Amino acid sequence: MRLFRRLAHSSLATLFVMALPFAQARAQDCVQFSGMKHCAVGAAKLVVEGKALLALSDDASGKDGVSVDTERASNWSAGLAHEPSSEGKDTTVKTVIANGKVVSTSSVTTTDEGQEFAASFVDANGKPATYSALVFLNGKLMASVSGLASGSVGAKSFPLFGRPTCTILTPKACRKLCGGPGMDCAYCDRPCFNSVNNEVWLDGNGRVPHLSHSYESPFNGFSLGSVAKAAPEIVVGDLLVLVADAPSAGEAQDSDQVIVQSTAKTVSLSDETVSHR
Repeated sequence: MRLFRRLAHSSLATLFVMALPFAQARAQDCVQFSGMKHCAVGAAKLVVEGKALLALSDDASGKDGVSVDTERASNWSAGLAHEPSSEGKDTTVKTVIANGKVVSTSSVTTTDEGQEFAASFVDANGKPATYSALVFLNGKLMASVSGLASGSVGAKSFPLFGRPTCTILTPKACRKLCGGPGMDCAYCDRPCFNSVNNEVWLDGNGRVPHLSHSYESPFNGFSLGSVAKAAPEIVVGDLLVLVADAPSAGEAQDSDQVIVQSTAKTVSLSDETVSHR
């Protein structure tokens, strides 16, 4: 995909700031998984179950989760699923640390109606950068909106038609909700992928790196733009990309850590990979 692919709520601001200290505080509770060091964040407990790493928590505050040592990665991706809390909605936050600083965050809030996505980025000088939201279908750009304020909601997803192709729930939780025969619930065995990238793209200034967060969603309808604006266009897609409008500081913003924190009871990582320059 060579198209140029042009955080979060104020209530989550404290969570972003505290993510790194939490990861350091629980550095002794660590496991090796997918060739990377994973450490518990907050009061989470890490358990390897088959091909998945589970971060278990009894706390719905959103402070618990897992920190992944990505060792200067330009790309990190994983199938990300969760077991819902009893609150009716759950928020999962990814924080990207480079050179000891937060360079990007994203949040996904999930309810029965769909998902809401927000992100924040900094430019090469460490200043807040606006970002763009783009929806793709089978690799083709379907819709985009630019100039979104750092920390604002950039997109929403919700079901339009058809059966999901992936799940944001753990297999057990997904099958419980699906309730159909095996073939109808096959998507429960394929978690939706999330990724963080610091990739080189072509734009008016040539080849420059831009930080981005990409998401698959079981909900195939997307609306883009701030929810405070007029109702945006609804499009069908299978991939959402939130990407900084301003170039990053290049390799200086390759990630040392990706920290995943959630209000959910369980967060599951599977098929996790990293890429280095």
